[in-house]
Amino acid sequence: MTTQQNDDNQNGQQGNEGNPPAPNNDPTLEEVTADRDRWKAISRQNEANYNSTRTELQQFKDAQQSAIEAAKSEGRTSALGEVSTELVTAELRLQAVSAGAELPSLEFLDLNRFTGDDSRPNSDAVKSFIDSLPKQNSGSGFPHLEGAGHNKGGNGDFASTDPTELADFIAGGSFL
Repeated sequence: MTTQQNDDNQNGQQGNEGNPPAPNNDPTLEEVTADRDRWKAISRQNEANYNSTRTELQQFKDAQQSAIEAAKSEGRTSALGEVSTELVTAELRLQAVSAGAELPSLEFLDLNRFTGDDSRPNSDAVKSFIDSLPKQNSGSGFPHLEGAGHNKGGNGDFASTDPTELADFIAGGSFL
C-alpha cells in the first residue's frame, strides 16, 4: 500500500477503486408527504384516545364520588337508626323535665313515632306529646321549713353569739 492509501484509510475514507457508486437514499416528495400524513393521522388518533380516556376518567371520578357520598349517607342513617331510640328517650326526658311534666313509662310508648325521616328525634312531635301530659305540682317537693333559708323567722329576742349564752337560751336556762 502506498502512503496516500494509508492516509486515506486512517482518515476513514475508502478508495472507490472497483466499488460502484452508492445509491441515492434521499426520499422523494411523495414519500415525505405520505410519511407526514401518516404521523398526522397517528397524532390525531392519539389525541382522540387521550380525550376519550380523560372523559372516561372524569366519569369514573364522578361515579366514585357519588358512591362515596352514598356510602357516607347510608352509614350515617344506619348509625342514627341504631341509636335513635336512645336519642328520642333523652329528648323526651329533657323536654319533660323542662316542662315540669311527669313522663309515663317509656316501655309502653312507640318511640319510632317521635323520630323524623333522618332517624333523628322530631322535636315538634316530642313537644306536642309533652304538652299533652299532666303537669306536676308547681310547688317544690319539700315542705316549707320555718327558719330554713336565710334564717327568717324567730322573734329576734336573742342577738348574742356567745356560746354559753346560746346554750343557756336553747336549754331555756334549765341545764346550765
